[in-house]
Amino acid sequence: MAEDKQQSVQRKREDPDQPMVLPGIHRYQFFTNLKDRGWTQNLDRISLFGIVGALLATIVKPLLRGNPATIYCYECRACYATQDRCPVGIAFQAELVVAGRVGDYDRFIRNGGLKCIRCGNCQSYCVQYLPLPQMFATMQEDTRLAMSKGIVPNHSLQNALAQGLVGKEFIDDVVKAMG
Repeated sequence: MAEDKQQSVQRKREDPDQPMVLPGIHRYQFFTNLKDRGWTQNLDRISLFGIVGALLATIVKPLLRGNPATIYCYECRACYATQDRCPVGIAFQAELVVAGRVGDYDRFIRNGGLKCIRCGNCQSYCVQYLPLPQMFATMQEDTRLAMSKGIVPNHSLQNALAQGLVGKEFIDDVVKAMG
């Protein structure tokens, strides 16, 4: 009779090398069984590689572009409070910061980046105390360089001119890039 009980217990356990567990916990054996961990380890490595890759792109790109302060913006949108105080009427300064971080010239132009006069009114609203005028100036120069190389699409420049999103300092460069 004792042998029958022992055999029935051994038949229920898939791996006799696993430690004995309390009744009802046998369903958690998957996590302790090393032969089943190959797939989960590989999936963990792949997902970790993706996370590290995205993090590096977020950090390295602004460093290489010469605009490292954009990394510290956590897009709280506090600078949106300056909409009424911006002398040129830029509504979404955080969009300019994000565009500067990722190097998205079209987004920068669409949100009035070439219209910014770098007055600093938005800087007082930033909870991170980021140097917004300097960040915008860096991105403006990058955009000017990209326009001279023909990287910025013409339709984006045409829309910016039609909507009045280009400041007087950049009109000649925009027209030259379109021409």
